[in-house]
Amino acid sequence: MKISQSNYLNMSNAVLTHFDNNVPAWTGIRVVSNGVGKLRTTLTDITGTATKQGENNPVGHTAAKEHARDGLEGLVYLTALRVRSYAGIAGDDVLLEKMRFSRSALDILGTNDLLTRSRLVLDACVAHLPALTDYQVDQKTIDDLQQRIDRTAQLYAQRDTVIDQRMEATARLQQLFTQARKELKILDDLVEGYVEDDAFVATYFNARRIHDLKGRKAKTEEKE
Repeated sequence: MKISQSNYLNMSNAVLTHFDNNVPAWTGIRVVSNGVGKLRTTLTDITGTATKQGENNPVGHTAAKEHARDGLEGLVYLTALRVRSYAGIAGDDVLLEKMRFSRSALDILGTNDLLTRSRLVLDACVAHLPALTDYQVDQKTIDDLQQRIDRTAQLYAQRDTVIDQRMEATARLQQLFTQARKELKILDDLVEGYVEDDAFVATYFNARRIHDLKGRKAKTEEKE
C-alpha cells in the first residue's frame, strides 16, 4: 500500500474503533448500523487485499530470475563457442553460422528469444554429440543446458505470475479505497443526521479530521 492509503486505512479503523467503543450511541439506528457494517466489510477486504499485494513482491523472484539467466547465458555462449570450433574444423558451414553470435547478443535478447537460442544450441549438441566429445561437449553439458533452460523458463513464468497478481491486488486496492471513501462520506451524513449523542458525534468528526490531514500530508510528500 501507498503511505496515503495506509494512513486512510488507519483513519477508517479508528472510526470503526470509535463505533465499537460506543455501541449504545448508534446501535439502535438501523441506517447507521448498516453504514458501519458496509464500512467494516470494505476494510476487511482492504486488509486482505493488501496482504496479497505484499505477498506477491516480485523483487526476490526477479533476482532469482536474473541469476538463472546469467548462468544460462554463460553456459550457452561457452557451449556455442566449442560447437563453433567443431563446425569450423569439420567444414559444417550451416552449423557454424548457427553458432555465430556474441555474448552481448545474448544479453539483449528477450526471454523467449533467449530460450529459443539456448534450445538451438542444445539441439546442436545432441545432434553432433559423438564428434563433440573432443571439444569438451558431452552428455553432462547437455544435461546442464537442459536443466538451466528449464529453470530459467520456470522462474520467468513464476515472476510473471507474481507481477500479474500484484498488479491485480494493486488495482483492487484502488477500487476498495474509493469505495471506503464513499462509505465514510455517507457515514458522515448518517452520524450528523441521526446520532443524538453530541460527544460521540464530536469525537467521530475529530477522528475524521485528524487522520484526513495526515493522509493529505502523506499524499503531498509522495508527489514531491
